[in-house]
Amino acid sequence: MRLRSKRSLAAVTTVASLFLAACGGGSGSNSGGVGGSTSTPSGGTGGEPTGGSTGTTSSTSSSSSTMTGCQTNADCVSDPSGAICDGATGLCVGCIPVANPVLDCGIGAWCVPGVGQCQSGCTADEDCPAMGAPLVCDLASHTCVGCVTDDHCPVGSICVGGSCLPGCSDSHPCNIGQTCCGQQCFDLITDENNCGSCNNVCAGSPHAQVLCQNGICQQGICNPGYADCNGDSADGCETNTVADGPCTCAPGETEPCYLGAPGTAGVGPCKAGTRTCNDDGLGWGACKNQVLPQPEICNNNIDENCDGTKDNAADLDNDGWGSCEGDCNDNNALVNPGAFEVTYTLFDNDNNPQTPPIVVPGGNGVDDDCDPTTPDDAEPGPCGSLVAKLNGVTAIDVANAMDLCQTTTANPPKPQKKWGLLAATYQLGNGADPGAQLTNYQDYQAAIMSQYGYLNGNPADPNNPPKKGPTMAGISSGRMRYVGQQDYVLPQGGTGFNFTSSCPGDYIAAHGGSLPSSQGCSGNCFGGNTCNDSILVRLKVRVPTNAQSMSYDFRFFSAEYPDYLCSTFNDFYLALLTTGAPGIPVDKNVSFDALGNAVSVNNGFFEVCQPAGCFACLGGTQDLIATGMDGNIGGGTKWLTTDAPVVPGETITLELVVFDVGDTAFDSLALVDNFRWGLSSTTVATHQ
Repeated sequence: MRLRSKRSLAAVTTVASLFLAACGGGSGSNSGGVGGSTSTPSGGTGGEPTGGSTGTTSSTSSSSSTMTGCQTNADCVSDPSGAICDGATGLCVGCIPVANPVLDCGIGAWCVPGVGQCQSGCTADEDCPAMGAPLVCDLASHTCVGCVTDDHCPVGSICVGGSCLPGCSDSHPCNIGQTCCGQQCFDLITDENNCGSCNNVCAGSPHAQVLCQNGICQQGICNPGYADCNGDSADGCETNTVADGPCTCAPGETEPCYLGAPGTAGVGPCKAGTRTCNDDGLGWGACKNQVLPQPEICNNNIDENCDGTKDNAADLDNDGWGSCEGDCNDNNALVNPGAFEVTYTLFDNDNNPQTPPIVVPGGNGVDDDCDPTTPDDAEPGPCGSLVAKLNGVTAIDVANAMDLCQTTTANPPKPQKKWGLLAATYQLGNGADPGAQLTNYQDYQAAIMSQYGYLNGNPADPNNPPKKGPTMAGISSGRMRYVGQQDYVLPQGGTGFNFTSSCPGDYIAAHGGSLPSSQGCSGNCFGGNTCNDSILVRLKVRVPTNAQSMSYDFRFFSAEYPDYLCSTFNDFYLALLTTGAPGIPVDKNVSFDALGNAVSVNNGFFEVCQPAGCFACLGGTQDLIATGMDGNIGGGTKWLTTDAPVVPGETITLELVVFDVGDTAFDSLALVDNFRWGLSSTTVATHQ
């Protein structure tokens, strides 16, 4: 194993210059890129001129001086193409597209881009009433339609082909008294095909009509030509009156009868009744004094539905909770004790389904988790340590600091089966028990931070505050500290705990048994094959029943920059997610840059730095002040967000791991914060 010593600034500059040359750069300024490199650090395509790119300025100036088209509207007064001068093209046009429907082409028309002429249509909802059309403007086609998203439709209907049709979705429920089964609304109290729960089809009795009464299947009237001569629902209407004649009996004779579902008579309070033969001896009267199954009443120790279990109300919305198990709205599968309280609403502010809705704080007006103590209109308060904590930091502290606060147990009674943290542990990078290394994790490699660094030489003036709440978590391959804190050590040179474990098994197995290379502006950068001084925080979490995605925020900093760009010393940060949701990478890593590179010193989001090599460092260096990564001996990313899909109600495992590669020095770290759930599914992505 190679151990590196501290290097002088001159050495740093020399190595960075060599790397710059290797990327195709010359001796000019690094502003906005190096030597005409066409790669961008954020994973874009092609170089983007910044600052004072003389080539761009010269080209623009030349273009302006040779333009032969219009300069002002006065040049277009008599032009048949229109009376407006488009300064961008020098062409006379009839209109220039703008979002405001009045300034565009007026109400009821829109300006066609690239053509510059008005055409009947809409640019906003305001156009539609004036056109005598439905409510909203579909910006994809510039036509007025009844709806673009389900939110434009009343409860109990969804948007299909621009019209509101009867139906429902996960985010758009049915009317009160109905339940969403698939995309249709049903009354589970009376619907024979969805009796008591979705898709519960009443089988009925032979030759008898089916009946769903109070959500319980029962025998209805006999089909024409048949009769129930023996009064037993088990064989239904067993007598063919056409072939065998009508039921006969002795006038005034009585016998037992029962019309409840087979197998329920004699269970709980359910019992057979009696019926009396009619005076003409050709049939039986009504079944009297029978007790049929009824909807369960909670907590009275009576089995009203006669299924053999007391106080177990039917799960009408098929979400896993009945009303006797804490479900406060058994007609909405998104509402139950296992859900998370939604403290925001999603608003489609531009009526464009191709753009994501904006998040509006304030709650959705629903007690999603059936817990009146959790507010609907405010985020839950912070949990765990509310101030910096540098020693004795547990894995639960890490979870709490990143706002994963609610805990639960593996097999609680249904009313207590909440979502939440089931377990939080430290592991070595390969998932093994840390053993003696646990002390280093708790006292050095993990910390609860109220800031990372400080500004203006004043420790009370925070640099890099948490993304949410008073604290965030930090994990490091060295000492998770900034300048001036207890036990701080310069990360360049760092703290070598000098232990090695194999790398995360699922991750390297997906990459042929070694760490993957990074494909970026630095070329094909060797990934390495050792994982040293690793720290892994494993979080086992039950997902809320109304959540389809999770997100969290993180930042990565490394003292490997700039000396060891694209080298065998390439520290990693991974977020390994185990879930049943589709679309998860084979290696389980859900935090990566736009090119799919793992988060390392070579990743495309590495923007907080001094420019070197192919890195333009668009984030500047202020975020490095007093972190120990300043002075051209380190760099990092801005705050990034990772989104990933999950399966409602499942148990996931999220493993956050940092490790050195190729040595045990020159430390790297990750700040993690703001874990949260989402109502809508998403694809795996990391973005700013």
